[in-house]
Parts: sequence; C-alpha cells; structure tokens
Amino acid sequence: MLKLIIADDERVIRETISNLIDWKSLDAELIGLCSNGLEAYDMIIDESPDIVLTDIKMPGMSGLELIRKISETDLDTQFVILSGYGEFEYAKEAMKYGVKQYVLKPCSQSKIEEAIREVSKDCYARKQARNLENSQYLLTNNMQHNIMSSIIGESMGQDRRWEEILEEYEPYMDFHGTAYQLFYVYYLERESLEPFLAELRQYCLSHMPQVTLHGVYVSNTLLLFFKSFSEDYKEFTGYIRGLDFETQHVTLELAGEAYDSLQELLRVVLAKLTRYSNIYYINNFHSIYTCNYNYIIEETGRLYQQIRQGSAGDMDRMSEILSGIDDIDFLRQLSGSLMLKAALDDASLSTIRLTEWLAKANEETDIGRLKQMVISHLSEMLAEPRQESSYCAMTRQIFEYVENNLQNSNLTLNYIAEHCLYMNVDYVSKKFVRETGRKFSDYLTDVRIRKAKEYMMSGDKIQDIAEKVGCGKNPQYFSQLFKKRVGMTPTAYMAKYCGAGQAR
Repeated sequence: MLKLIIADDERVIRETISNLIDWKSLDAELIGLCSNGLEAYDMIIDESPDIVLTDIKMPGMSGLELIRKISETDLDTQFVILSGYGEFEYAKEAMKYGVKQYVLKPCSQSKIEEAIREVSKDCYARKQARNLENSQYLLTNNMQHNIMSSIIGESMGQDRRWEEILEEYEPYMDFHGTAYQLFYVYYLERESLEPFLAELRQYCLSHMPQVTLHGVYVSNTLLLFFKSFSEDYKEFTGYIRGLDFETQHVTLELAGEAYDSLQELLRVVLAKLTRYSNIYYINNFHSIYTCNYNYIIEETGRLYQQIRQGSAGDMDRMSEILSGIDDIDFLRQLSGSLMLKAALDDASLSTIRLTEWLAKANEETDIGRLKQMVISHLSEMLAEPRQESSYCAMTRQIFEYVENNLQNSNLTLNYIAEHCLYMNVDYVSKKFVRETGRKFSDYLTDVRIRKAKEYMMSGDKIQDIAEKVGCGKNPQYFSQLFKKRVGMTPTAYMAKYCGAGQAR
C-alpha cells in the first residue's frame, strides 16, 4: 500500500478530498494533511510518502519550491499538482522535476482518482526497478566478496601461484581493465575493528552506496580497496581520520595508493599477507577470520629449530602464534606435530608422555584451554633439559643405582647412602635436593611411575608391574600410588592409553 499526503492551504479542500476519496480502493493510505509548504516538507522528510497531492500557492513555501527541495534529497516521492493556476509556466516548471500529473481546480472526484492511479503505476514501476537494481547489486556485491575471500584463502593455503588462482575467477571479475584505490588504516586496534566497520558502513551507505568495498585486517592495519570513482578522496580520508573510539588508544593514520588494475593491487596485498598468520577478511563490513596455515607451519617450524638451538626468547613468539589460532582442529594437528618433533629429537622425552598429551588434546573441546595446554607443554618440553652428566658424581651414582634396583621395595636414600655411597645420609639428602630441586622420595616415585607406564605399554599385568617398580606383591598399594600421582587407576590408564585394560 502506498503512503500519501495532501498539502493545501485551504482547509475545506484538504478535508473534502480527504473524506471524498476511497483511499483503500486506490491501494493508498492517507497519512497526513498539511496546511502549508513548510509543514509538508517536514512531514515528507519524516514519513517518506510515496505520493503528495500539493497546491501551487501556499504560505511559507510554494508547491513548486517544495517539489524542488524534495528533488534534492534521495527520496523517491511522486507529486500530483492540484491547483487553480493553469498557466503553462507552472506546468513547465513542475515537469522539470518529473511531475506528470497536473490537475486544475475545480475538479471532480474521478479526475483526482485517475491522477492518483497514474502516479501509483509509476510508483510501483519505480519500486520494482529499484528492488531489481538493489537485488542485482547485492548479488554482484556478495559474489565479489566471496570471490575475493576465496582468492585470499587459496593464496594463503596452497602452493599454487596466485596468478593461476586469479585465472579461475576471471569470468566473474575484471582483474585487468579497472582502476582500484587502496587505503591503509594504520594503528587500528583489534578491539576497535568492529566499531570502526560499523561507522564505515554508515558512511558508505550514504556517500558510496554502489561501491563494493573490500578489506583485509592484519596486525593493527586495515587495508581497504575498491574500484576508483574519484580523483580526490579528501572527504573519505577526512572522515576516517576523524573517527574516535573508547577502545582506540592511538590516533589512526591513513595512506593511499592508486593501481591501474585489481591484479596489480592484489600482487601487492597478497605479498604482504604472506608474512602474517592471523588475517581477517572484511565481508560486507564484518570481519571473517582467515588463518594463513602455510605461514604458521613454516614459522613454527623455524622457531622450533631456533628454540632447540638455545634461543629461549623465540618461545615467546611461538606462544604468540599459537595463541592466535582459532581453528581447534588445526591447533591439535600443529601442536601434535611439534610435540612429535620434540620427542624424536630428545630421547629423554618418552613416547608415553607424547601419547598421554595427544589423548588429552583430542579430548579437549575448549580452544582456550587447549591453547594453554599446548603452550605449557611445549614450553616444558622445549626447555633445555639438564643432562645427567652435569650433575656431580654422587648424584649420578644415585640415578644409576635407582634405575638398576627399582624392584627393591626397601629402596630409600638411607639405604643407598649406607650400602652404595658409604656417606652420611643427611649430607647426601641436602646435596641431592640442592642439585635436583626436589626430595629423593618424589624423584623415586616419578621413576617408578615412569617405568610402570613403560611396562603398561608393553602389555604387562598390573600385579607384575607392581613388583617390577618396587611395590612388592602389593598391587593395591601400587594402584593407590599411581592414582595419586597420575589422577586415574592403572586399569583406567591402560584402557585409555594402551588400547585395552589388563586384569590385575
């Protein structure tokens, strides 16, 4: 149903037309009566009617002035002039602004209804054309966004040359014959990205409604690019520089570059993106996370080698990259690969430890907790271990004796001091704690649990394992010790990590 306003300074005419016409039969709704041009102008701006019946001569603002001022807005309001002035000059002036219906007073009800029907046809035709135009624009706009995000994603995730990727999309986008403009928005903080895009959307809707704007956000820099439509973007750049957000702590800076084609622009943009792991593509003023998997794999591999060679500071960079990954499956895969490298490179990092970690990683569904787990375990595994050769002869002798006599249920530091070292037990205890950073009893328990896990992996029975690790013929005590240290019973551990439970 179309919305309609009547503007006439004669009250009798306004009310007569209002009551005389069957508006519903014309598929119209009368939403207001105005006594002068100024009142009509305000109501048109507020209500956006489809049709206005207006007189020519009115106080404050004439009908022709009203038509002229509304034509300067983006409203698509159609006018029917209802006037006692039949001079050609009035009609000629009205036609300049697209007015097609000019009804002379006095007139019959049928004349007014006929004029409204004709204008209504024009209104519906214009609405249909506008909807079709908007639909075509949205279709093209959405398709271009999908193509651009695909190009960026494929360029980051495949070993193919980016020129080959462009060739696949040439039937849908012009990469060679259209000039493009690129703007860099520097120092835009991640917390300010969405508010910035919301403000930018409002600006583009009113100032650049038919421009498809693409964008990529990396490392506090937003790259915006679109088809060139002007030689001067002062208004656009001035607007962006003037934006301010509570979440933004640094003033935004802007730089622009013009390119003869989209291909030349993408050559520059894609080359920059290869250096970053976390990328956000801007689709219809919303950010969509894209992960540069190739970069992450290569960079973490490089950092791993640096850390293994003693560059402890690179662990911070490794943690930063892993913290930025939002794909939980990729994080599991990458961290598992790094853990496996660490286990293969260092014999002291047992496969048991790796198996346990991988099982926990696969069970974890919260990516935040998984990130913490990955960073914590990697930091621990990649930390440069102290080799046994760096301990004093006495401590190394204790290590060796424990490994060779673990099945002895009476194994204590006092026993070793008396029967192996022939030294004062108090001195031995203090020396051991000072060198290893822990008490002998804790060390012995760790060795027993580690060896027990190895026997479990070999398929030994729990009762036999208890004897081999020094718990005597008391599998119940062994189970209590194991559960206290590992967090689950030996049977549960074997079922989870060894493929099957074993009978006691």
